[in-house]
Amino acid sequence: MNKKIKIIIADDHPIFRKGVLSIVNDDSSIEVIGEASSGEDALNLITELKPDIVLLDIDMPVLSGLDVARKLKEQNSKSKVVILTIHKDKEYFDEAMDLDIKAYVLKDSIANDLIECIKLVAKGDYYISPSISTYLVENKKAKKQESPLVKLTPTELQILKLISQNKTNSQIAEELFRSVRTVENHRNNIVNKLGLKGPHALLLFALENKSRL
Repeated sequence: MNKKIKIIIADDHPIFRKGVLSIVNDDSSIEVIGEASSGEDALNLITELKPDIVLLDIDMPVLSGLDVARKLKEQNSKSKVVILTIHKDKEYFDEAMDLDIKAYVLKDSIANDLIECIKLVAKGDYYISPSISTYLVENKKAKKQESPLVKLTPTELQILKLISQNKTNSQIAEELFRSVRTVENHRNNIVNKLGLKGPHALLLFALENKSRL
């Protein structure tokens, strides 16, 4: 029997926490081991219970979700952070990315996104709500430069498009009838050609350029 994914939910709105609970309780592979209504309580619970994943709202009393994520990073915590928020603002998103959070999920799309997000994050992947890709694309329209996409081969462009759809390496391999190792090699080539740095840089680039793929 597979080990359950243990999570903590931290949000100062009880009704929202109940909504999240109702979503995750429908999946037998996920177990909620704690709830918190403030950032401080969340930090104490995470330290005590060591969940696999913690779902953090940004706007919480005492410590914000981003404050908690910062402290967990300083502590080298093994718990992976998923931000659940209403904020599409560049400042919040960029700060979350700087803290190396594993996922950024908009609250208005959790019904569709949350279970997939938790399972991907549990495997070590990143997840960003597809709806925020619109913001990312619009944010990049300012400069008129030759698209770096011209450096990529047709296969690399195809893989980049699938990455922009939050597909995992194994899902991409299955769809393209390639081995996972081949997909990983293509991903490394894309990263090198585009000069990307950071564990989530390729996903962000794919989302930013989604409309051009």
